[in-house]
Order: sequence, then structure tokens, then C-alpha cells
Amino acid sequence: MLRVSAILTMVLACSLVAPSARADAGAADATLNAIYQALMARLGAADQARLREAQRAWIAFRDKECAFRSQGSDAGSAGATVVAGCITELTEARASQLKAQLDCPEGDIGCVPRNRDPAANKDAAANGAACSKSAGASKAATLVKQCLEVSPATHPPCNAENSCDLIKDEIARGCAMLRKNAPSFCAEYAGGGH
Repeated sequence: MLRVSAILTMVLACSLVAPSARADAGAADATLNAIYQALMARLGAADQARLREAQRAWIAFRDKECAFRSQGSDAGSAGATVVAGCITELTEARASQLKAQLDCPEGDIGCVPRNRDPAANKDAAANGAACSKSAGASKAATLVKQCLEVSPATHPPCNAENSCDLIKDEIARGCAMLRKNAPSFCAEYAGGGH
């Protein structure tokens, strides 16, 4: 039996999904990724780790929520369209949540504190830099390939424009879920010490 997220991945890749629905989901994802990277660049290391964990949990939520919403739809174009619409809706909502944190005024108690150490902010920006820029195109391509192979997410962060840390975290999460069925490269990610 396929994992739920693998089924959703197949539905989204299906030619039955209208190109506009796929484009909407892709545009929402690109917006979310840009806001996520900008927010990561403003946070200290501890808050970056918390945001990374929150984002992983959100991806799992989104996948399960879209599977739930689409269960009454047929397996054809209607089901695929429901999933694509769900992904777009939830991704836009998450982008709005992160944008609110990004635009939050200094001193607002509802805001995540910004890292005030310029050297640490420089390190944070480097950690949030596109993997293709920070690690090089070849290494980024390898990470993206590994990520796509093991990620259970319907719209995983397996993109060379995301930070290498985010991609590696998704690989580690996918490998942990696969356990004994994990590919050999997962040994590198065991214990989260990638």
C-alpha cells in the first residue's frame, strides 16, 4: 500500500489536473519559499531550528488535510483538482502566516525576536541561501534527487532554491519514516547529524 502522501504526489503529477491548478500551486509554493527564506535570514539559530520544525509539521498537516478533503472525490480529474486546490489554499495561508511574522514590528510581543547580532544574521542568511548557491549546482542536484526519492510530502521542499538545511531536514524526515526500506544514502542522515 502506498503512503497517503505518495498517492497525493501522483495525483498532483497527473495530467488530469488542469495546468492552471498546477500553476497556482507552484506560484503559491514559490511565494511561500521566498517568505520562508527571508524570515529564516532574520532569525537566530535557535529560532531557525524552531521554524524549520514548524514548517516540517505544517507540511505533514497540509498533506493529511488535503488527503482528508479529497477522500470524497473520484480518482479522476475531480479528485486531482480538489487536491491541487487544497494545496494552493493551505500554502497561501501559510505564506500569509509567515509574512505576518516577517512584517511584525520590532517589540511586538507576538513577534518572533530577530537576531540582533550582525555576524549571526550574516550566518543566518547564508544558512537560508539557495542550496544551489551555497553548495554548488552538483551537490544541490544530488540533495534534490535524494529528497524527491524519500520525501513523503505532496509538495516537498526538494528544490535547489531552498536552503540545503531545509532539503537535508526533509531527507532526514523521509529516511526516518522509511526505516528499514530506506535507500543506502539515508545512513548519512541517521540521527539528524547531517
